[in-house]
Amino acid sequence: MTDPIPQPSRPRVPLTQLARGQRARLDAGCMSSLPEHDQCLLRAMGVHEHCELRVCKPGAPCIIQVERTKVGLSGPVANQLFVTPCDGTGVG
Repeated sequence: MTDPIPQPSRPRVPLTQLARGQRARLDAGCMSSLPEHDQCLLRAMGVHEHCELRVCKPGAPCIIQVERTKVGLSGPVANQLFVTPCDGTGVG
Protein backbone atom coordinates (compact mmCIF):
# COMPACT_ATOMS: atom_id res chain seq x y z
CA MET A 1 0.00 0.00 0.00
CA THR A 2 1.37 3.43 -0.90
CA ASP A 3 1.29 6.51 1.25
CA PRO A 4 -1.10 9.23 0.11
CA ILE A 5 0.50 12.14 -1.70
CA PRO A 6 0.76 15.05 0.74
CA GLN A 7 -1.22 18.09 -0.31
CA PRO A 8 0.59 21.43 -0.07
CA SER A 9 -0.77 23.44 2.80
CA ARG A 10 -2.11 26.84 1.97
CA PRO A 11 -0.60 29.77 3.83
CA ARG A 12 -2.40 31.06 6.91
CA VAL A 13 -1.95 34.83 7.06
CA PRO A 14 -3.42 37.82 8.89
CA LEU A 15 -6.30 39.43 7.00
CA THR A 16 -4.24 42.64 6.82
CA GLN A 17 -1.79 40.97 4.41
CA LEU A 18 -4.32 40.41 1.64
CA ALA A 19 -4.67 42.68 -1.38
CA ARG A 20 -7.81 44.32 -2.75
CA GLY A 21 -10.06 41.78 -4.46
CA GLN A 22 -8.42 38.77 -2.86
CA ARG A 23 -10.71 36.06 -1.50
CA ALA A 24 -10.03 34.05 1.62
CA ARG A 25 -11.63 31.76 4.16
CA LEU A 26 -11.59 32.73 7.82
CA ASP A 27 -9.70 30.12 9.85
CA ALA A 28 -11.28 28.18 12.68
CA GLY A 29 -10.49 29.50 16.12
CA CYS A 30 -8.99 32.79 14.99
CA MET A 31 -11.84 34.83 16.46
CA SER A 32 -11.21 33.40 19.92
CA SER A 33 -8.36 35.90 20.42
CA LEU A 34 -10.85 38.78 20.18
CA PRO A 35 -12.90 40.08 23.12
CA GLU A 36 -16.31 38.37 23.41
CA HIS A 37 -18.23 41.54 22.44
CA ASP A 38 -16.17 41.86 19.23
CA GLN A 39 -16.83 38.20 18.40
CA CYS A 40 -20.58 38.67 18.89
CA LEU A 41 -20.61 41.83 16.77
CA LEU A 42 -18.72 40.16 13.92
CA ARG A 43 -21.01 37.12 13.97
CA ALA A 44 -24.07 39.40 13.91
CA MET A 45 -22.68 40.96 10.71
CA GLY A 46 -22.11 37.56 9.08
CA VAL A 47 -18.39 37.18 9.83
CA HIS A 48 -17.91 33.73 11.30
CA GLU A 49 -15.30 30.98 11.28
CA HIS A 50 -14.96 29.29 7.88
CA CYS A 51 -16.85 32.06 6.06
CA GLU A 52 -15.52 33.15 2.69
CA LEU A 53 -14.74 36.83 2.33
CA ARG A 54 -13.34 39.27 -0.21
CA VAL A 55 -11.13 42.25 0.59
CA CYS A 56 -12.71 45.46 -0.73
CA LYS A 57 -10.18 47.82 0.85
CA PRO A 58 -6.98 46.70 2.55
CA GLY A 59 -5.45 48.77 5.34
CA ALA A 60 -7.13 50.47 8.25
CA PRO A 61 -10.02 50.35 8.22
CA CYS A 62 -10.02 47.06 6.35
CA ILE A 63 -13.26 46.64 4.45
CA ILE A 64 -14.36 43.12 3.62
CA GLN A 65 -17.39 41.64 1.93
CA VAL A 66 -19.09 38.54 3.31
CA GLU A 67 -21.85 37.41 0.98
CA ARG A 68 -23.69 40.70 0.26
CA THR A 69 -22.58 42.55 3.38
CA LYS A 70 -19.59 44.90 3.59
CA VAL A 71 -17.95 45.20 6.99
CA GLY A 72 -15.34 47.72 8.14
CA LEU A 73 -12.74 46.36 10.56
CA SER A 74 -10.19 48.33 12.55
CA GLY A 75 -6.56 47.53 11.83
CA PRO A 76 -6.00 45.79 15.19
CA VAL A 77 -9.07 43.56 14.71
CA ALA A 78 -8.19 42.72 11.10
CA ASN A 79 -4.64 41.86 12.16
CA GLN A 80 -5.95 39.28 14.64
CA LEU A 81 -8.11 37.51 12.04
CA PHE A 82 -6.21 34.77 10.24
CA VAL A 83 -7.35 33.58 6.84
CA THR A 84 -6.40 31.09 4.16
CA PRO A 85 -6.40 32.66 0.68
CA CYS A 86 -8.83 30.85 -1.65
CA ASP A 87 -6.98 31.60 -4.87
CA GLY A 88 -3.79 29.91 -3.72
CA THR A 89 -1.63 32.90 -4.53
CA GLY A 90 -0.78 33.74 -0.95
CA VAL A 91 -0.50 37.37 0.06
CA GLY A 92 -0.77 40.35 -2.23
